[in-house]
Formats: sequence, structure tokens, C-alpha cells
Amino acid sequence: MKAKITFVGGGSVLWCPVLLTDLMHEEALSGSEVVLFDIDLKAAKAVKTAVERQAKDNNKNFKFIATNREDIAYTDADFVLITISTGGLKTMQVDVELPDKYGIFQTTGDSVGPGGWSRTLRNVPVFAKMAQTIEKYSPHAIVLNYSNPMGALTKVISDVSGLRCCGLCHGPFGTLNYLAKLFGTDESHFRTRFGGINHLFWITDFTVDGKDGYELLRKKLNGASLNSFDKSLAGSEGIFKFDHQILSELYDAYGLLSYTADDHTGEFFGCFLRDRKLMEKMLVKRKEIGKRREKYAKGRGKLVEIAEGKIPMEKRSCEIAVNIVKAFVTDTTITDVVNLPNIGQIANLPYGAVVETMGVIDSCGFTPCSVGNLPENIANILSQHCRVQIMTTEAALAGNKKLALDALLMDPLSQHLLPSQIKAMGEELMEANKNWLPQFK
Repeated sequence: MKAKITFVGGGSVLWCPVLLTDLMHEEALSGSEVVLFDIDLKAAKAVKTAVERQAKDNNKNFKFIATNREDIAYTDADFVLITISTGGLKTMQVDVELPDKYGIFQTTGDSVGPGGWSRTLRNVPVFAKMAQTIEKYSPHAIVLNYSNPMGALTKVISDVSGLRCCGLCHGPFGTLNYLAKLFGTDESHFRTRFGGINHLFWITDFTVDGKDGYELLRKKLNGASLNSFDKSLAGSEGIFKFDHQILSELYDAYGLLSYTADDHTGEFFGCFLRDRKLMEKMLVKRKEIGKRREKYAKGRGKLVEIAEGKIPMEKRSCEIAVNIVKAFVTDTTITDVVNLPNIGQIANLPYGAVVETMGVIDSCGFTPCSVGNLPENIANILSQHCRVQIMTTEAALAGNKKLALDALLMDPLSQHLLPSQIKAMGEELMEANKNWLPQFK
């Protein structure tokens, strides 16, 4: 069935090739119109050239349009997928490096901590305007957001519009894959229940072939640390390429599994990113901006090779965006990972904060599955970040500088600092981002 699917950030060399390949693998969506919308029209056209060649070589029937015009992108759009970051790598560099002088050595800076706070402030006005524009041209569009900070930006879209919107992330798939490798089987043997926030979800229960997964895991470990199994798989790629010492530390402390990406989960705690020696010991490294630039350059080179027909079409990824589009178009029901405002699906986290759970996706929209109460010690960790998320988005929407700094004062990564130091750090971040913060002028 035909649909109009708009990619905001249609020139992305990392996200678009993956998601567009997934789309072309889905016969149910054959004949759809795909709009690659980007302020960098040259980048969007490069993606268009590559995917048109891929579609032609693989007999796929899709119409691709590259544009930098909102009216063309959004008019009568059925689906809008967002993969952008306001300010690009230059601002990301500030997010992760400026807090160094205050003893906060952020690894990704894209979700929480001072870096996540800064990134939220500059993305909120862009996302608010975008949501209102999409609603103007296509009030019934389904919006799928991949941009970080996932929770905050998905919340903005929900707060300023009536659009059906969901935040997406592949984090839970990583932990499921990790478990499958630990047990020497595949993901189809597992059933999981989890809840939390993006990049810090917790698996509250899981089964392996119907048996209690945590009990099986305890027997398998037999007193050994979780990450000791990484060493038995030395040389492996993917999630076993590095140790998972933070994952292991959290499991030992709380008895539950979280995200396998230590560079993300470490940012949610006040202990892991204050001491460079500890970071080196736990093998937690910053995603250096130089390396990111190299990755983008490699992505651009790959696009050229795709356009020249030198690279065959890859297999479907683990991303669920196309599954969601198909569910709406074919009027079927699926259950998958969703990031949605908390309406009680996690009873002891602040309502209104965007939380991550399983959810039912059908033609009516997104319905989160109930998790109930999380353990109180874990709920306490998450609640702090939920409150920062809520207050920061409110401040960014209102242009209230005091409220923004008040939100940073609550940030768990900053609690070793004096309040005056936290405020000074916030002032510096806002000054460095002033060209992207029109709401505070």
C-alpha cells in the first residue's frame, strides 16, 4: 500500500541509508513516496541518488524526493521520521568537553548530564516549531523520533501538538542480544519485561523457554561477575567487543540488567564519570568528535559507492521504524519498544515524563504496556532524571533561564559541585550555544 513517508534529516549518512534499506525490504510499502527533507539540500540529494540506484538494482518501486521546503515535505505526509541534531558536531563538542573543567567527563553527552541538558535547550525550539508545522500540513501524521535527547524531544512534540508521536531506540534489542549470546541461544527463546527511560531501562523479568531467566542467570554465573563472560568471548564483535563493567556493576548492586552500552548508562550516575582513572579502569571512553567526523566521512564515501552500484543492498536492521509504518498502513497490530509520556505505565515515575516500555502499536496509535511499580531504589534513580527532563523542556519552551538553571541544579552528574559552580557551568554552556537559543534572548 502506498504512503507518504518524510525523513527529517534526509541527508543523514548514518540513519537514512539504514532506514531506507529497511523500507525497501518491505513489499507491503511498495509504491510509497519517500521525501528526504534537509536544510542541507546537497546532502539530501546525495542520499536520494544512492537509494534510487539501490532501488533500481533491486527492482524496488519507490518514489524519492529531495527537498529543503517544509510544504513539500509535510503536506499530506502519513509518517514523519526525525533524525536530526541541532547545531551538529560543533555543538556536540561543547556539550561533552566544556563540563571537563568541572570534573564531569561525559562520554556521549546526548541524553543526560550537563551535555544532555545543553542539547535539550537548543533542540526544543526546533522541535516545537517542527511539530506545529507538521500538524499544520498533516494533522493526522504519525511522528517517529530517533533524535536525542530522546525523552525530552519526544515530550516536546507531545506537549505542543496533537500529533501521534513515539520515540524509538534500539537499546533493549542490545541487551536481549547480549542475553542470547550468554545463554548460547537466540532471541526467540526469550520473553522480557522492562521499564525505565531511554538509555537507562531495566529488565524487571525475563524468561528463557518459559523458565525464570534471572534464576537461570544466577546459576550460570555461579558467583562470577557478569562481565567475566565477556572475557570468554574475547575477539568477538558487536556488543562483546568491549567489557561491560558498568552493566556488571549495576547488576551486582541492583540485581537487574540494564542497557549494554556502558558509555550511555554511565552518564546516568554520579560516580562513573568524575575520575579519569576509574573510567580507564572500567574501559569507558568518550565518543570523540574526531572519530565521529571520521564516521560521517566514511558514511559519505559509502553513499557514493552505493550510488555507483558497488555495494549490494544490506539486510534488514533491528530498527523498528518500518515495522511501525507497516502496522499502520496494513491495519495490523504489533508490540514493541516505545518511548511515550508516562500516563501510569510506570506507576512510581513522574507522570508526563517520557518513559521506555513495551507498547501496542495499531491503527489507533501507541498504547504503552503497564509495568507497574519499579523497585524503589531504581525508581529513585530514574525519577531524578525524569524531573530534570520535565523541568528542562518546560524552561526551553517558555524561554525561562532561571527555570533552566534550576533544572541543571538537580542533575545527578553535577551533585559534587557547589550550586554556584553548577550555575556557572550552565551559564557557560548557554553562552556557547547562544546562537541556537533564540528563546532566551
